[in-house]
Amino acid sequence: MESQQGATADEVVAVTPVDDGHYLVRLSPGFCRGIAAGDVIAYDERNKSARVVERGGNIAVQVFHARVPADVIESFKGNAATIGGRVDGELESLVVLTFPVRVGFPSIESLLATLPEDGVEWEYGNVFDEQGEPLTWWKDIA
Repeated sequence: MESQQGATADEVVAVTPVDDGHYLVRLSPGFCRGIAAGDVIAYDERNKSARVVERGGNIAVQVFHARVPADVIESFKGNAATIGGRVDGELESLVVLTFPVRVGFPSIESLLATLPEDGVEWEYGNVFDEQGEPLTWWKDIA
């Protein structure tokens, strides 16, 4: 899938087919915005775009880091697991996390606040639309 932020690189997203043209997202992607693990998407091969058909109840977070000691990142990942999150992907300077929405935004943001301010940027992968407005899908999750 192509990133929706105008990037030219393709990203392979881990999915399982569920029916004609619909796929269950297995791992939250690092660059493709708007989706998270557990979502069911419709994928348009021609346009290389995905549309969420059903939300899976997970929040995707991408943490970009540079010059952060490896032990700090390892501790951060362990703390993410402690509050109910999991690591869905990792590159040299990126960690992709998935949290059940029940963990809550305050807990996720408190965890992220433990990272050093210098050399770290993070963003939610499926919380805001292209204009920066909240998607609010989590209000429909019981």
